[in-house]
Amino acid sequence: MGFQEYKSSELLTKVLKENGFNVDEGIAEIPTAFVASYGSGKPIIAVLGEYDALPGLSQTTEFIKKPLKEGAPGHGCGHNLLGTAGVGAVLAVKEALDAGEVKGTIKYYGCPAEEVFNTKGYMINPGQVFENIDISITWHPGIFNGIALQSNTAMNSVFFKFYGKTAHAAADPYNGRSALDAVELMNVGANYMREHMIPDARLHYVITNGGLAPNIVPAEAEVHYFVRAPERYQVDELYNRLIKVAEGAVLMTETRLEIDFLSGTYNPIRNDVVNNVIYDKMRQIGPPIFNKDEQRFAEELKKTVPPPDFTEIKKIIPSDMLDMAMKNLEQALFPIISPPLGKGTVAAGSTDVGDVSWYTPLGEFGTACHVIGSPGHSWQNVATSGMSIGHKGMIKAAQIICLTALEFLDNPELVEKARKEFDNTFKDKGYKSPFPEGYKLPFHRLIKSGNN
Repeated sequence: MGFQEYKSSELLTKVLKENGFNVDEGIAEIPTAFVASYGSGKPIIAVLGEYDALPGLSQTTEFIKKPLKEGAPGHGCGHNLLGTAGVGAVLAVKEALDAGEVKGTIKYYGCPAEEVFNTKGYMINPGQVFENIDISITWHPGIFNGIALQSNTAMNSVFFKFYGKTAHAAADPYNGRSALDAVELMNVGANYMREHMIPDARLHYVITNGGLAPNIVPAEAEVHYFVRAPERYQVDELYNRLIKVAEGAVLMTETRLEIDFLSGTYNPIRNDVVNNVIYDKMRQIGPPIFNKDEQRFAEELKKTVPPPDFTEIKKIIPSDMLDMAMKNLEQALFPIISPPLGKGTVAAGSTDVGDVSWYTPLGEFGTACHVIGSPGHSWQNVATSGMSIGHKGMIKAAQIICLTALEFLDNPELVEKARKEFDNTFKDKGYKSPFPEGYKLPFHRLIKSGNN
C-alpha cells in the first residue's frame, strides 16, 4: 500500500546499488521514495517508477477470483510491473554508458503512493529533485500498446471538518449545533453548484464522519471531496467556490470549519518530441507476443468481466480506422501497436505524472499487460500483473524506455528540440505547487484515502 512499500523500495534500491548507482533514499522525508543516478553530465534523463498496491485486491494468477490472502492488497493497477520495467531500462542504459556508446546521466525516480497522493508533486516542491532534468520518461501497464496522447484531469482532494455543539437530540436539541447539518448543507450547496460548472468538471464526495448515534447532536462531522477539471486553473476556481459553499454552511448552522487539504495534481501535458521518439521505438520492437496458453488464459479471464463499453474509445478513433480497431478490441489481448489517438481529449482519472510534465519535457506510453475490458483496479488486473502476460508487457516497456533514453543521450539536438517545445507550451503557464505553504504529509489520512 502507499507509503508502506518498504519491501519494494528496499529491493529496487538494493539492485540499483549493486549495479553501481548512487541512491538517495528518503526523498522529501518519505521513507519509500528515492532517486538513483548513474553517469555524469548532460543530458540528464529521468525514468519514473511506481510500486504501490491497492487494498483488498489480493489474487492468485488464476482466471477465477481467488485471493492469495483474504483482504490483503494486490497490484490491480500493475505498479509491480511499472516500477520494475524502469529499473530494467536504467540498468540497460548503464551498460551503454559504461561502454562509451553514449554520454550523460540516467536517473531512476522511485515514486511511492501514486494511488493515494501526489508524491511526484510533493517531491518537486520541497526536495527540488527534478531540477535540471532534460527529459522524463514513464509508462503504465494497460490493455493497449501505444503512446499517451490524452490528458487527465487535474484534481484537489480535501477534507472539510465541521465542529458544532453536542446535545441530546430529543431532550434539548435547541442547545445543539449540528456539525452533520453543516456537512449536509454543504453537500446540498455543492450539488446546486454542479449546474454552474463546466460540463467536464467533476465534484464527488463521501461523508467520512456523520456522528455517533441518532439521539446525539453531532459535535463533529466531516466530508471528503474530490474536485476535478481538465485544467489546473479550473480546479483552483472550483475549489475556491466550494470553500465558499462550506463557509455558507457554517453561517447557516453556527458551526466552525477546518479545511484539511490532502493533495492536488496537475493535468499532464506530454511532450510531442518525446512521445514521437517513444512511438518510433515501439514500432521498431513491436508489441508483446503472447503464446497459445497465454491467449487461452486471457480468453477465460475475459469471461469474468462485463462486456466492455467502448463509447469513449470510439470518440477518439477516426472513422476510417474504426472497423479495424473494433476487431482488435474484440480480442482478449491487444495484438498491435496502436497509432497515436486522442490528442486534445481528457481522460477522467488523475495522475501525479501531470506535475512532472509541467516541470520537464515528458513522454508516456502503455503496453498490453491486462485483458481487454478488464476494469481498472480489479482482481483480473492483479492476475495478469503477476504472470507471463504482464511480464511480457513489462519487458517490452523496459526495452522501449531504454531505447528512448539512449536516443536522447546520443542526440543533443533532439533534447534541445524537446526543450523548445516545452518552453513554448508553458511560456504563458507556470508551475505552482498545489500544496499550501508549510504543508506536512498527513500519513494517517493518506493510508486510508484514494486519489486517482
